[in-house]
Amino acid sequence: MVKEWVTISVIAFGVIIAVIGVVAYLRMYKKIAWTSSPPPEQPQQTIETVNDSTARPESGQAPLKDEHNTP
Repeated sequence: MVKEWVTISVIAFGVIIAVIGVVAYLRMYKKIAWTSSPPPEQPQQTIETVNDSTARPESGQAPLKDEHNTP
């Protein structure tokens, strides 16, 4: 049979580990809950488009012609 002090120490060790685990989980949950809130609205950035006439052709290819602005 196992001695009484061994049983008590194993149970106490399990309780201590459980409390540490719960505290660590709650700290992590709190951190995630604060960071998951939506960020303040930022001004929208416009995306610049490149026209066919300003695009650089790859080497060895003829430049692209703009169909709308032909001289």
